[in-house]
Order: sequence, then structure tokens, then C-alpha cells
Amino acid sequence: MSNIDKSSKSFVAEAAIISVSNFAVKLVGVLFKIPLANQLGEFMGVFNAAYSIYAMLFMISTSGLPVAVSRLVAIAKEKGRRAEASQIFRTCALTFGAIGFICSLIMFIGADYICEITAHPGAELPMRVISPTLFIICITASIRGYFQGLRKMVPTAVSNFIEAVLKLILGLGGAAFAASQGWSGPVQAAFAVSGISIGVIVGTVYLAITFYLSRNFNIPDTDRTVSPRSAIAKNALRVAVPVTLAGSALYFSTFFDTVVINNRLIFSGFSEEMADRLYTAYTTLAISISDLVPSTLVYPIALSILPAMSAALAGERQREVRGYIHSSIRISGIIAIPSAFGLAVLARPVIQMIYFGSLSKEITLLDGSTVMPIDVGAASLAILSAGIVFLSLMSTTNALLHSYGKNFLPVISITVGIVLLIISETLLIGIPSIGIYGAPIASLVCYSAATVLNMRAVRKVSGMRLNPIKLFGKPVICSVLCAVAAFGGYSLSKLFVSEATRMGNVVMFIFGVVPGVAVYVITMLAFKGISATEVRLLPFGHRLAAVLIRLGLLKESKA
Repeated sequence: MSNIDKSSKSFVAEAAIISVSNFAVKLVGVLFKIPLANQLGEFMGVFNAAYSIYAMLFMISTSGLPVAVSRLVAIAKEKGRRAEASQIFRTCALTFGAIGFICSLIMFIGADYICEITAHPGAELPMRVISPTLFIICITASIRGYFQGLRKMVPTAVSNFIEAVLKLILGLGGAAFAASQGWSGPVQAAFAVSGISIGVIVGTVYLAITFYLSRNFNIPDTDRTVSPRSAIAKNALRVAVPVTLAGSALYFSTFFDTVVINNRLIFSGFSEEMADRLYTAYTTLAISISDLVPSTLVYPIALSILPAMSAALAGERQREVRGYIHSSIRISGIIAIPSAFGLAVLARPVIQMIYFGSLSKEITLLDGSTVMPIDVGAASLAILSAGIVFLSLMSTTNALLHSYGKNFLPVISITVGIVLLIISETLLIGIPSIGIYGAPIASLVCYSAATVLNMRAVRKVSGMRLNPIKLFGKPVICSVLCAVAAFGGYSLSKLFVSEATRMGNVVMFIFGVVPGVAVYVITMLAFKGISATEVRLLPFGHRLAAVLIRLGLLKESKA
């Protein structure tokens, strides 16, 4: 075996569970948004505005909580403190439940003011409908963090799936019912977000039952030490606050888009109607797709690596720690880089395949010319695709730094990125020749700056040499070849199918993805861009590595 020992492999198995769940959840999310966009039409912007503000407050309420609980429980388990693990859960649920309740009140009471300053009239009712969810989700996050600290990912995966399915069924059903009654677009959007609230409640009930039945599962009871609640709350906040700040990049970007885009477009000369159409095209067609790969395939690596690293550091198992660092960063890049290149060249058929016909009203630009929403969405998504790499590495390196207890280093990195985001987005969107495309460009500036700073911080605290060329050089070369093959297949398919139908776009997507994936896999093997040990870290990797070694396409890693 290589420098990545057996214990390093377990975290990828855990990440695979969350990856499968997240993929299913994202698929359900797409199935939710396609008919919803058709249903709401131009009022989809109202739904997006309400949801983006909810997502920002959701991040403040819960992003740091499961990480804090996970890290503290993992350390308690490593030390054999069963009673303390239970105390950690109770203390964190009470502490962060209070924070969630405050955020719920802010969103409910301040909905009118929020909509006024963000130039999104009509989103008040959807905001109020979804606001109680912020309190409930804090309890959910506490239980998820407890299970994640024990490295048990199935409860989180199942609860996520429950929430997504109910959102699909009840959200679409509610929106359809409101439409059948002839109610307004904002009311239909409110019924749509009600599915999210109900889904969260049912998912929380499932987690509570699972927690009650297995709350002491797999925790040794060799040390009866129990820290005071005040100390636990202090330690949890010490982890949760910086994690929340560091992990809010994506949501802050979306929230800032809600505040800035319409106002800056109107300032540059667009009418309110055209500004809202540009905002809707960007947020509905581009942002929702750009996050698919990081959230389904790479974020689970960060979710799983933190308790594993925390336990290894608590046990002073340095070889295991180095294996975690190397494998998590490498696998993140191996997945994210080809995804970014591939999405850049296939942005248009991807959007057309998913949202075909959802937004059909022309957008009049400042020079009098017109474009379709798909044109704006495709160009924006092509720009945002590069963010897949930076978001993925930022997520993984955040988790590594948190496991070392260096909680404020990611905060420094993302603060620098956010300052650059605010400056660049405000300036760029106001330039008529750039306009709406200033938003994805600003996001890239934010994510790339934060990632570079994070990588340097990981190198410093770990003492490992993390050479980007050695880590990602071959994946980048193979990804370029992958993109060329994908674009060639896509271009070839346009000779005999039309993008005027959804099925035509499905065919174009397949003709792009299949040769792209094939070229990436073949060139990575040919250039020795991935080792047998790293292949084993992938889902079903042990069987795949055995087959490739037997065929002579891969050599066994040196011990």
C-alpha cells in the first residue's frame, strides 16, 4: 500500500454515502425547479430572491453547528467519553436553537424591509412562509453533527433525501394548487417554498427517532469525564463562528447577487423589468447548475474528512493525518478539474436539457439588441464553471484547517475573497459592456483568492509540501483533452440533431460527455495521473483498481 493507509480510505467510503445522497437530492432539486420555473415563469425571480435570503440566514444558523458538534463528538469518542458526547449534543442544540429562533424572527418580521432594499417586491410572503424553518433546522443540524462525529453518514443522507422528496411533491403540488385557484405569482411561490418547510420538519422527526434509538451507538465509555456546559458551549462557538464565516462564501455570493444585481443593472440604464429578467436568467439557469459537482461529489469529502482528521490529530497519528491531507486534496482536484472544463464547453446543452423552454421572454439590452435567457445563462455558466475547482478545493482545505483547530485562517481567506467580490461585482455590473456577467466574474475572483490563501495555510500548519503542479498538473492536461473531446462530440451531434427540442439537447449532452469522460480516464491512466491507491478511494474503487491492474492499465502502488 502507499502513504494513504487503510484508515484514510474509510473517510472516502463515508463521503461516497453522502455523495450518492447529495446526487439524489440535487436530481430531485432539478426535477423540482424545472416544472416550477414553467409554473411561475417570470415570478421565478421572486422564488429565487426569497430562497437566496433564506439560504444566507440558513448558513448563519447552521453551517458551523454540525461541524462544531462533529469535531467535539469525534474527539470525545476518541477519548472514550460517552457521557460527554451526549452533553455536547444537548448543549449545542439549546445554544444554536436560540440562534435559529432569532434568525427566524428576523426573516419573518423584516421581510418587507429586506425586499425593499433588495428591489424584489413580491417576495415578502414566501420569506415569511419559509422563515420558521431556520429554527427547526438548527435541531436537525445538531443531530446530523452528532452522527457525523461518529462517522455515521446514513442518517444525514436519509434525512436530506426525505427533505428533497417532500419539497418536490408538496412544493410543486402547492404551487399547482395556488395556480388552479387563480392566485398571484407571489402566492404560488409561497406555496412552493412551503414544501421546503414541511420537508425539514419531517426530516427532523426522522433524525430525532434515529438519534433516540442509537444515541450511544459505538461510543466507548472508558472515561467518565464530562466538561461543563459552559465550556462545551464556548468550545462549540469557538469552532462554529469561524466555520460559519468561512463556509458562507457561496451563500454570501448568492445573497449579495440578490442585493446588488438588480440595483446596479437599473443604475446602468436597464428598466426594472429587463433587470429582473437578467437576474432570473442568471440565478435560475446558471447558479443552480454550477454548484452541482461541488455539492454532490466534493463537499462530502470535506464533511467526512473533518471528524476523521480531528480524531487522528487527537490520537497523534501523524502518518494517518498526512494521508488524509494528501488524499482529500488530490481526489478533490481529480473530480473537480475535468468537471469544470467539461461544463465550460457544454454549458448550453446542459441548460437546455434541464430547463428547456422554462424562460422564453426576450431580454432587451442597452444597445437595443435582444437576447434570450438561455444566451445569458449559458455564457454565465461557462464563466462560473471555473469556480467548481476553487469551490471544491476551498471546501476541502477549510475542513483540513478546522480539524487543526485553525478556525480563523479560513475566515481570513474568505474575508479577503468577499471584499474582492463586493468591489468587483459592484464595479463590473455597472459597466454596460459587462453588465450581468460581472456577477460570475466577481464570484471567481472571490473563490480563487480564498483558495490560494487556504492552500498556503494548509501547507504551513501541516508542514507538507503541496506543490500545485505535482498535485494537479496531470489532471489539468487530461482535462484540457477531455474538454476538446467533449466539444468535438457536441459539435458533431449538432450536424444531425436540433437544439429546438429537449431530446435533441439530451443527445448533444451525451455526445459531449461520453467522449470527454473516456478521454479523461484514458489519458489519466496513460500519463499515470492517478495511482492504484487513489483509484481505490473512489466509489467502487477496489473493484475498479483490481480490473485495471489485471488489464495492465494500472500498476500497484508501492508500499
